[in-house]
Amino acid sequence: MIKEIKSIPLATFLSQLGHEPTMRKGSRLWYLSPLRQEHTPSFKVETTLNCWYDFGIGRGGNIIDLTSELYQSTDLRYLLNCITDRCTVPSAQTVASTSFQRHSAPGFQDISVVPLRSRALVAYLQERGIPAQIAVANCQQIHYSCRGKRYYAVAFENQSNGFEIRNRYFKGCIAPKDISIRRVRDGPSTECTVFEGFIDYLSALTLGIINGADAIILNSVSNVNKAIPVLKDYTAINCYLDNDNAGETAFAELTAIYGSTVIDRSALYAGVNDLNEFLIQQNQPIKINDYENRQSSTNISIPVNSVGRCNRQSSINS
Repeated sequence: MIKEIKSIPLATFLSQLGHEPTMRKGSRLWYLSPLRQEHTPSFKVETTLNCWYDFGIGRGGNIIDLTSELYQSTDLRYLLNCITDRCTVPSAQTVASTSFQRHSAPGFQDISVVPLRSRALVAYLQERGIPAQIAVANCQQIHYSCRGKRYYAVAFENQSNGFEIRNRYFKGCIAPKDISIRRVRDGPSTECTVFEGFIDYLSALTLGIINGADAIILNSVSNVNKAIPVLKDYTAINCYLDNDNAGETAFAELTAIYGSTVIDRSALYAGVNDLNEFLIQQNQPIKINDYENRQSSTNISIPVNSVGRCNRQSSINS
């Protein structure tokens, strides 16, 4: 019975709950997360494998795992009833005929990593507010095959030689999943910064707010436990986590262990979700009346790129 229930298409189950995909890319469906409030879809369903992953909370799994998250219960009988109340359970014969095809789907293959040099990838990061010099110095370019097609993306390596990968159309990782550590010197440092993802880390470099501290990039809030042993020797742990429930939970977990050593820096980007959104906002043009130029009464556009702390990076951004 459990095997048959696990074979129920996640897209069908979500539709019965009132959730429809906002975007389809091949076998991947993207949703606004059914588990939390968000404005940018970060909940992915892989229809070939019939599994889901929520990048905002760093968790995923099968239909039973999703139901456990939705109904906040670990009672298997109750969860199975919740699913069967919504969806028809396929017969055992139907499941057997589709099982091999589902589980034999290939993952990432023919992986190669080179320096970041693709203009399209650099332009993607520039659209996120990251200057080309910072992008090239801190990221790599990865090429891989998936289901017979060749792809490439920005790559950010973690401590276990896995990669977080990004491009305009895809956000994911190549296992193993782990935190990333960027140290500013060979010897020990007393201060560090903590970020949920590497785009926020690149944003901090762009804004010039790291100030010589080490950086710990979680690459998912589910990796907080992996970061805890690394943080024990720091006297100041500056957290630039997202302004959402997942970020608040991660901050609370760190505070419970390291107390006042953990410092919440999210006030810098209050009103937006994360540090990168704040950076993009700073680079948006605003309209002002050029009163001093009497030869023209037309509004002009100027970039807002001064954040107080980014003077150190002025030569990089120019």
